Amino acid sequence: MEKKTIQIDRNIPKSVLIGFILAFVTVFTVQHFSTFSYIPNTGQPSIDNDGKFIVTETFYPAKTPVGALYQTTPFGTRIDLPTNGMMCSELLYDSEFKSYSNKGVLYAKSVFSDYKYFLLFWLAYTLIILFFKRYRLKVLILILPITITNCENKIVQEKTSIQSDSTAQHTQRTTNIIQPEKEQIKHAFVVFKVRDKYFDHKESVMVTGIFDTPFFINADEEYKILDNVQEQCRLQLFDKNILERFMMRFDSYAQASREKERILKINSTTYPQEQYDPALTDSVSTSVNNY
Repeated sequence: MEKKTIQIDRNIPKSVLIGFILAFVTVFTVQHFSTFSYIPNTGQPSIDNDGKFIVTETFYPAKTPVGALYQTTPFGTRIDLPTNGMMCSELLYDSEFKSYSNKGVLYAKSVFSDYKYFLLFWLAYTLIILFFKRYRLKVLILILPITITNCENKIVQEKTSIQSDSTAQHTQRTTNIIQPEKEQIKHAFVVFKVRDKYFDHKESVMVTGIFDTPFFINADEEYKILDNVQEQCRLQLFDKNILERFMMRFDSYAQASREKERILKINSTTYPQEQYDPALTDSVSTSVNNY
């Protein structure tokens, strides 16, 4: 007979604990708006038709003991508090009762007096946390196209400054090269191999849009482009551990686009082998831990 193993999602106990803490803090904060009332023990109390206590004689707070002491929470719960032989003056002037060390304990105890509201907050926070953890990736997928578009636009803007910075370094290298009528460029994109921080540490691949780079760039410029792209795509990478990143460059846009399709497995068409000549592709890679 095979043994059946019951697996519990580890996110559930963690979400329940976080929900408990948030619910306690919320109700505890609300309890700070509680009001305190008392009835002096004058020896001759009187009650009106509504059941309210009326003091019919003058009394001296310093000599009159407290007959009854109540705390009324913002949720409408009335809590009887011990008087401990206190005088009325202790409730009217600065005293140990009015110190936060004493009232803080009363606020904490009153959380459990309003346990119904505490349980409601606990349940609500737990469901919100579980919902967010389960569907956060779907929300990110919805906003990913917009962010990728902004990322590509910023890369194009930064390309101009990268080209101007590298002009002086390319001058000596291209002295003996015949300048073509059109500026030579290479079409590139950056690939991130990542591992999810929260969802079972699944590994996946993220690819940026295609952008132009100068035909000749040195190692410093390649890493500068990698860093700039990673910074612009930080929203997509905030909950990921980057295992590896590298840039791929091609002589034609079609080659770059087809290689993206191959990496992302979005097109099953097989292209001629000569279109993926390694000699026409440049790449630089680096490993990054704990991004």
